[in-house]
Amino acid sequence: MVAGRKILALGVSTAGGDWPPLAAVVLGLSQRGHSVRYFADVPIATALRDTAVAVDAVRSEVSLRSYVTRWNRRIAAEPSAAGFIPIVTPLTEWSADTSATVCDLISQFRPDVMLSQLITMDLASRIKARTGLRWCFVNPAYYFGQQSRRPFEEDFGPNEHPLFSHCRSLLDSADLVLHATDVIFDPPPAQLPTHHRYLGPLLWEPPSIMPAFLAEPGPPWVLVSLSLIQQEEEIRFARAALTALSTRPVRVLLTLSESHSRDAILPLPGNARVEHYVSHAEVLKRACLLVSHAGHGVVLKALYYGVPMVLVPWGRDQPGVAARAKALGVAEVISRDALSEARLAKAVEAVLASPQYQIGAQRHAQRLRNQNPVGLACQAIEALLNVA
Repeated sequence: MVAGRKILALGVSTAGGDWPPLAAVVLGLSQRGHSVRYFADVPIATALRDTAVAVDAVRSEVSLRSYVTRWNRRIAAEPSAAGFIPIVTPLTEWSADTSATVCDLISQFRPDVMLSQLITMDLASRIKARTGLRWCFVNPAYYFGQQSRRPFEEDFGPNEHPLFSHCRSLLDSADLVLHATDVIFDPPPAQLPTHHRYLGPLLWEPPSIMPAFLAEPGPPWVLVSLSLIQQEEEIRFARAALTALSTRPVRVLLTLSESHSRDAILPLPGNARVEHYVSHAEVLKRACLLVSHAGHGVVLKALYYGVPMVLVPWGRDQPGVAARAKALGVAEVISRDALSEARLAKAVEAVLASPQYQIGAQRHAQRLRNQNPVGLACQAIEALLNVA
């Protein structure tokens, strides 16, 4: 192990589940004796405040979220311009405006390597071009490079094609690419690029206190999980899920992002409750089913804890996640366009009534729990540091 090296991480929380895998690697490197600086926004700084990682928090007025907000306002004011402004514009604008600040930090800190998540790939590529600093990209989900075993157009929602195409074009410029997924869940291409590594799922969550209601005796839990970042019309999915589960002998927990009001899903069935944040890991330890939009993080957590799923991919990379879970035999999948209360109730019945789903999920859980993704990530980065 190469101890005492300097590492700079670039993170933002704007894309929801994109940042926790990078945070897991950052904390692992810190625990192995490396000096880590994290250039990140306020939510990430808050989540890591009780750790040994030094966080240089981006001011809220120059955060990526503020760029997205201003871009949305421009589109609302000039709807005719929407078709001429690429979706990645807020990202590339923010990266261009932020690169000088990061270069100043690099000149002070003098890191040996730089880490990025997906949404900071553009920024990292600009920094590497300006400084020559080596760059490791921590991919939070499945492989999306050339020769993927699934068609690119089927893995991502149409609105996300420009963003992921842009990120795809940057993969070759990274010195190391670490995929936070599992080779059985996401079989790699026949010829994986030599600078790519599969780790297994990086499932870190910010520390939190487990609510007392989870430990109360009663029927098993079902976790209904929406995206950490609000998606259009997803409340329709939440209502359908609560209705489909209302007559089942289960307790239902719906986790709702802060951007949604609880009033939007009232009245609640008698077996359901709503919280803005509860550790998904703690719920899944006690759950018999996950009903979700098919985010990679929550799906791999369910697999880690042996919980079968009903998935309704809503957009982003969720179609690809749902397809991979279905291929493993651990999930029923309903397309967004086909969603109805009746279809969802039928899928729930199929999963809960068929032991094969739970048996399959538990088989994969045993395998995943024997992996050491953070350790593999640290070893791969240390090997990169050893290269002259």
